[in-house]
Amino acid sequence: AFPSSTPSLHLETPGFRTVMTQTEVTATCVVHSAYDAKVSWLLDGKDPTSRTPVNQASSTTQSISSNLTLPSSQWKTLNTITCRAEHRCFNTTQRTSNVKG
Repeated sequence: AFPSSTPSLHLETPGFRTVMTQTEVTATCVVHSAYDAKVSWLLDGKDPTSRTPVNQASSTTQSISSNLTLPSSQWKTLNTITCRAEHRCFNTTQRTSNVKG
């Protein structure tokens, strides 16, 4: 039997110096869950375009890591970035970070 607990999310965003000095930046979301959750991203509350690469990998059965890579120029225009975990066995859980410099 799987626990019906809500997953925990950890959202890591690039630092100011990285955004200013790199052409591309990556945000990472780690979902700790007993379930194989679907991880999605929202940029300023909207789905990113299909051109935005998102990589999802299950490192163990207990955690899923998803990376979102954006051009620094796009990152600088963002106000918020949200990582969302979805699975039919728990309520959708999300973590939002205010990234406005």
